[in-house]
Amino acid sequence: MQSSYSMLPQVEQSLQHILHHREAYLQDRAQSQLPNRPFIVGVSGCQGSGKTTLCDTLAHLLNDETTHNLNVVTFSLDDFYLTRNDQAKLASNNPNNKLLQVRGQPGSHDLQLAKTTFNSLLDPKVTSVAIPSYDKSSFGGLGDRRDKSEWKTVYAPYDIILFEGWSQGFKPLPIQELQRMYKEAKGRMALQPLASLEQINHNLTQYENDLYAFFDIFIHLSPADPEQVFNWRLQQEHHMKATRGVEGMSDEDVRNFVDTYMPAYELYLPRLDRVGFFGQGLRGESLKPYEGPKRADGGYSGVERHLRLVLDSERRVIRSQHMKETVLVDSPKLGGGNGSNNGSVITRFGATSRFLLSCTMIGLLSYFGFSRRRRIVDAALKFARAK
Repeated sequence: MQSSYSMLPQVEQSLQHILHHREAYLQDRAQSQLPNRPFIVGVSGCQGSGKTTLCDTLAHLLNDETTHNLNVVTFSLDDFYLTRNDQAKLASNNPNNKLLQVRGQPGSHDLQLAKTTFNSLLDPKVTSVAIPSYDKSSFGGLGDRRDKSEWKTVYAPYDIILFEGWSQGFKPLPIQELQRMYKEAKGRMALQPLASLEQINHNLTQYENDLYAFFDIFIHLSPADPEQVFNWRLQQEHHMKATRGVEGMSDEDVRNFVDTYMPAYELYLPRLDRVGFFGQGLRGESLKPYEGPKRADGGYSGVERHLRLVLDSERRVIRSQHMKETVLVDSPKLGGGNGSNNGSVITRFGATSRFLLSCTMIGLLSYFGFSRRRRIVDAALKFARAK
C-alpha cells in the first residue's frame, strides 16, 4: 500500500493538513474540557481524481505503528448509494429527470443510513460499527449495495475518520442564482431541463443538513479543467475491469455516465473553489452553524480548515491553497456572533452604494479635468498679453 503514491504532493500536503489541525483540535477539546471524539475529515474530488486512493494511503500512513499509530476509519459517500431496487424506484418515480435514472446524483443516497453510521462512530457506548459497502460492478455496472455479511466492521476507539465523495461540499444555490446560471449556460447544464436541475439543487439541502456539520476539516481535489473528469473516470473503469475481471461499463456508457455529473460541476464547483467548504456563499446565503471563522455549533474552529489542491490532467498538484473561512461583513450572523478575526471578510456593496461611488468618481474626474483646462487657458492668455 505504501507505494510511490505516498510521496506525491497531494498525500504529503493532506497529511500535514490533517496532523496540524488534529493537534489543534485535541488542544481545543482539552481546554474546553470536552470528551474525546474522532477527528472527521471530509474529502471531495470528482470521479477518477484519486480521492479514494488518497484516503487509503493516508489511512495507511496514519495507522503505521512506527510513526503515528492512529486508528483511522475510511469510507465513502458511494457506500451509501440506494439499493438497486430503491434506485430503480427513484428512476421510475422521476421519469422526466435523466439525472436520477442512474446512481450518483444528490437524491440517490441513503442519507439516513449515512447519518446513523456517523452517529454510531461518534457514540462512545458503541464499540464496533459495520460500514456499508457498495458494488459498482453489479447488474452490468448499474451497481447494488453489498449484503451486510460483506460490510467492513471497525472497532473503537477511533482517532480519525476520512469520509470521501465526489459531491462533498456541494451546496444548494438560491433558486434565483440557479435560474440565472441556467439562462446563461452553454455547457452540458443547458442540455438538462431546468426542473431537473432544480430538483437536484433541492436534494442537496438534505446532504448539507444531515452530513456537513460532522466535518472538522476539509480537503478538496479540484480539477484544473472539469473536462478532465471523463478520461479519469475511463481510466478508473478500465482498471476495475482489468483487476477484478468484471463486466463494468463500456467507454460509451462511461461518457454518458459522466455527462450526468457535469451540470453539478458547472453549478457547484465555483462556490467551493472560491470560498471553500466553511465559507459563506457569495450571494449572501445565511451562515450555517458549521460555517464561518467561529462555528456556532461549538465545533472545531481552527483557521484555514479547508485545503484545496488543484490537479492537472495527470493528477499532478499545480496549485494548493489553505482557504480562509470567508464571510460577508453585512451578514446577519457571523459565526454565531462570537466574533473572530480568523476569517477572510468580504465587503458586499449594494447597488445604491456602487451607484453613489461611481457618481463620486465621475464628479472628481470632471472637476480635476475642468481645473486643468482652466489653468491652461489662463496661461495662454498671459502669454498672449506678454506678446
